[in-house]
Amino acid sequence: MYKIAVSDLDGTLLGADHRISANTRDSIQRWVDKGRKFVIATGRHYIEAKSLQQSIDIPIYLITSNGARVHNREGQIIHQQNLDSDIAQGICDTKFDDAVQINLFTDHNWYANYCIPELDAMGLDAGFDCAAADLSALDKSNTIKIFFWAEPELLQPIYEQLNSRYGDRINLTFSLEKCLEVMHASTNKGEAVKAVLKDKGLQLAEAVAFGDGMNDVEMLSVVAKPVLMANSQKALRRALPDAELTLSSKEHGVAVMMNQILSEQDTTE
Repeated sequence: MYKIAVSDLDGTLLGADHRISANTRDSIQRWVDKGRKFVIATGRHYIEAKSLQQSIDIPIYLITSNGARVHNREGQIIHQQNLDSDIAQGICDTKFDDAVQINLFTDHNWYANYCIPELDAMGLDAGFDCAAADLSALDKSNTIKIFFWAEPELLQPIYEQLNSRYGDRINLTFSLEKCLEVMHASTNKGEAVKAVLKDKGLQLAEAVAFGDGMNDVEMLSVVAKPVLMANSQKALRRALPDAELTLSSKEHGVAVMMNQILSEQDTTE
């Protein structure tokens, strides 16, 4: 029996309006009412994820910044990992194409070399807004992650450059085609899911996970039942060819699969 479901947000649990639909909210509530656990696992910051969790009014664990932080239902940090300060400083001191936006997360702030409307529009109205700053001059001791926002053809050379420079000291992943994220090497949603399961006394064999991007691949690889959205990145489908598929995020695919799992398990209990 699957006792815990873990879901990515953007492109997975959230619709095009970056909100959780009433159908999906009801499905999560039904899942929890049946004694199962539900966890959000997102690349977004904790402040945004917490705001979303409060909107559905269901106390749950939150995996944020792609696994760099895990908070329990009381809001306490049970797992954390920062990007090494020297790496964060080296990246911020590097000259990139002017069309590349560079973002840096700390526990309380979101800084960028410049702010752009496209990213601001993706916010969750949580009061967590981009602040333009001289990234090179910032204190790097609490850097959760750095991410680049640009067209894919500008991001690929950055991927290759940083991979060559820092190698196995970092985890590089494309959460979206236009978003390249840089984290500590051990930071990923898979390790964060393991931390949650350990804290809850559950096993990977009891877990199902939902995702649509390459920043979900570690999480989907460790659980017993990985589920990909119909709108998943092609690279993710190639990486996990045997994973199950559900409907797209616009069609409430997470809710559809969770309801199906509950119905199947109800008939066998």
